[in-house]
Amino acid sequence: MNASKYWLAVVFAITLLSGCAHQPETVAEQQARIHMLANDLYAMSPGADIQKTQQFAATAVNTAGRLRDQYGVRFTPWIHNIEVNSGTKTRGLCFHYAKDLAAALQPLAAPDWQLYFVQANPDGILEHNAIVVVAKGKPWDSGIVLDGWRDAGILYFGPVLQDRYPWQFKSRIGARAAITTSDHPGS
Repeated sequence: MNASKYWLAVVFAITLLSGCAHQPETVAEQQARIHMLANDLYAMSPGADIQKTQQFAATAVNTAGRLRDQYGVRFTPWIHNIEVNSGTKTRGLCFHYAKDLAAALQPLAAPDWQLYFVQANPDGILEHNAIVVVAKGKPWDSGIVLDGWRDAGILYFGPVLQDRYPWQFKSRIGARAAITTSDHPGS
């Protein structure tokens, strides 16, 4: 490789990686997300206690950010997956976020909501796991996806049926079921 191609490759790599640097939310952004999620939860379960709804939303948003720090996420989720799968990092794949987020939220779910583990593209290289919160007694796909992995610790949330991932029911949380993942590097 001649010198000009080498430097072009170096500049390209630096540009690519600098665009991948992850910036955590500001306090104001975090508060706005908590408020939006609380509104979505209340709309889904209008009989829910407003303070409990706020607590659930705050726990969801704050836990995703705490997990980002705990997992040592510094770049995009895909780069972090490479770090985990190569052994550089120990946790931070999508199913880690789903399990740990579910553990934080499960005690807050009753009596208004139910949590489910969901999975998209099972057993494929693009397999993805998240959780869904739904109004008690409603179908899992009428709920809201909670995905801490997708935006590297900034909680994504939105309606299941409007999401870009083709979610499939995996298990009900609290029914003594555990989330697992396939034994492939993309998990």
